[in-house]
Amino acid sequence: MLLDLLTTESNLSLGRVAVFAVIAGLSDALIIVVINHAAEASSRGEPQFLLLFFFLVVLGTYVFTQRYILRRSTSLIENTIRRIRIRLTDKIRKADLLPLEKLGRSDIYAGINRDTVAISQATAPLIIACQSALMVFFTIFYIGYLSLQALLLTLGVIALGVFVHFRRLRGIMDRLRTASARETQFFEALTHLLDGFKEVKLSRARSRDLFLHLQNIAISAAEFKTEANINLADQYLFSQASLSVLVAVVVFVLPVLSTTESSRIIAITAAVQFVSGPLQSLVAAIPTFSNANVAAANITHLEHALEELKSRAEDKLQAVELRERERFRRIHCDNVTMHYTDAHGEHLFTVGPLRMSLKKGETIFIIGGNGSGKSTFLKLLTGLYYPVSGAIFLDGIDIETYGYPAYRELFSAIFSDYHLFDRLYGLRADEARVNELLRLMQLEDKTLYVDGRFENQDLSSGQRKRLALIVSLLEDKPIYVFDEWAADQDPSFRRYFYEEILTNLKKSGKTVIAATHDDRYFHVADRVLKMDMGRFVSLGNARSGQLPGPRRRGRTLPV
Repeated sequence: MLLDLLTTESNLSLGRVAVFAVIAGLSDALIIVVINHAAEASSRGEPQFLLLFFFLVVLGTYVFTQRYILRRSTSLIENTIRRIRIRLTDKIRKADLLPLEKLGRSDIYAGINRDTVAISQATAPLIIACQSALMVFFTIFYIGYLSLQALLLTLGVIALGVFVHFRRLRGIMDRLRTASARETQFFEALTHLLDGFKEVKLSRARSRDLFLHLQNIAISAAEFKTEANINLADQYLFSQASLSVLVAVVVFVLPVLSTTESSRIIAITAAVQFVSGPLQSLVAAIPTFSNANVAAANITHLEHALEELKSRAEDKLQAVELRERERFRRIHCDNVTMHYTDAHGEHLFTVGPLRMSLKKGETIFIIGGNGSGKSTFLKLLTGLYYPVSGAIFLDGIDIETYGYPAYRELFSAIFSDYHLFDRLYGLRADEARVNELLRLMQLEDKTLYVDGRFENQDLSSGQRKRLALIVSLLEDKPIYVFDEWAADQDPSFRRYFYEEILTNLKKSGKTVIAATHDDRYFHVADRVLKMDMGRFVSLGNARSGQLPGPRRRGRTLPV
């Protein structure tokens, strides 16, 4: 799997790397050849200047080619990882929301971080192992040149070791894959601990059970990985013993089978001992290769999963073209329906069928209890969720005609589970304008906008929502969506939001749809729609049956 990944991803000239690898392996093997000839010449009292020159040439060639291979291969691996990370990130941003939520963050984090790091750390050992394999090949060829019987014995011992290794490798790989899956589960449980830390601190029973769950996963992962590493250690010991047996066979058995001179036996023994180091490097690289292979399989699986999540919606029009439709007259939801399903496709909760219209310049409030479907409806309206039946029309035209990505450009939204970015991605806002909005939102003492980012995000939930509102206003979209924005605000800012911000947005021709529980400010809306059990259960004028709240003029927010 690892080799397939590298072969697919590589954009370097592998042919040149392969040529240099062959030269490096050959020059490494020639070192023992020159040394053996020098030893023979020394025993005969002959001068060794020429052999010394050859030795320096061969050694220099080996160092030069090995250095080239390591540098180019390291560059290849790191560039491959960079491309994989960028491509996975691109697939994430192009995925649809609902299936991405089901995939979960733990698999994504593990694939982009842990598995790519495992491949990166395996680079040098694997390159050295490949180089060692070539050196072993050429050295064995040299042994064959010295003695055919020695070649057969050497190949026999090595073949036995390879057979035993691959016979046990499948079980080792299975254990490593299981350990990797357990580690992903551990990260998932750890995410629950961090995201639900407040709830954990409020219940010792929950804290204890969650910790025990984490502990059990960690123990299970350690057990599988320990068993795999013990088996790999056994493999290493077996290889060490095999090398000792090979030397013993050359020394004790070969003279019985052949009339080879004692000087040739010494040369063969030296060659076998010389090759033992590269063979040990090959065996030692097996755990690294196994872990990297599992990591490559995980990355491939994640990429396939993300590919399946690729958005089914495509741009039919440029987003800019649709933004020019700020003079739209109406958005209409015609029997829009969506289902939440479990892993088996069984319906857990259904939203719809929903029928409603949103006119340009309107301010609409959505009310209803928790779990009534308000947030889901807002995600359907903004095109983040797709209806399983029904359709959404923009001025009488199905939004499929425009494409969901372009349609979404009409909206600026702050959902209840919003994320606050530290930078104004996608915006080119004037720093003075941003800091003026910070002042109006009473955040100038909490954070500043400097060098394209907010200096501080360590804010209360209400302050973070005000900062999110600043970003939303800077986007200057035709339609604003607020999902319980005022829930975390103090009474003063709550009143300011409804009676100043929303009023000024309406005066600017903006369309607003907000989920809220603040019945005191229903008079601000043109209409109030109520949801229950995933459906609209009543429609009415916001002012009918409602006492208008007091209008107070205060800070003026430019929108």
